[in-house]
Amino acid sequence: MRPDYSDGFTLMELIIVIAIAGILATIAIPNLLPQIQNSRMSGATTDFLSSFMSAKAESVGRTNFVTVCKSNAAGSACVTTGGWEQGWLTFVDVDADGTIDAGDGDEIIQIHRALPDGITARGTAQIDDLITYRPNGLTNISSTQTLIICDERGYGPAARGIVVSILGKGSVHLATDTAEGDCLL
Repeated sequence: MRPDYSDGFTLMELIIVIAIAGILATIAIPNLLPQIQNSRMSGATTDFLSSFMSAKAESVGRTNFVTVCKSNAAGSACVTTGGWEQGWLTFVDVDADGTIDAGDGDEIIQIHRALPDGITARGTAQIDDLITYRPNGLTNISSTQTLIICDERGYGPAARGIVVSILGKGSVHLATDTAEGDCLL
């Protein structure tokens, strides 16, 4: 007859399993960091592009001016300091002046929170602070402009550029494939 043994693990088996898990973690974790950074960059790029395309659609649908601008921390006003990474908002801009004037009938459509720490977003001259879409979907810019999105890895293969045309079309490119040569900081 067999003695009654517990169905648990021995201390030696537990130590071996913990050692194997530790070895696998030291190999896997450093390889996950670039994937996490790439995911954050992709998310930020998608957020910007969708805000721009949504503003264009809203301007045409409402037959009114719609502006996307850098916002203050509260998301209640447009600002000209800092970068787009601090957050932005989309609003109906009845008088197309780039400021939210409740008395003019301006209405906030969307408030976007700040991007994760370490990500920066800067625009070329005409979209450094805002971009306005006209009732026909065209923009207020006079030439193609670019918004460059970088993270702590800097300007390189991970950086993205959103190129916005006069027609209001936005497209995503590797930053290195745009005419810009850095993160526009």
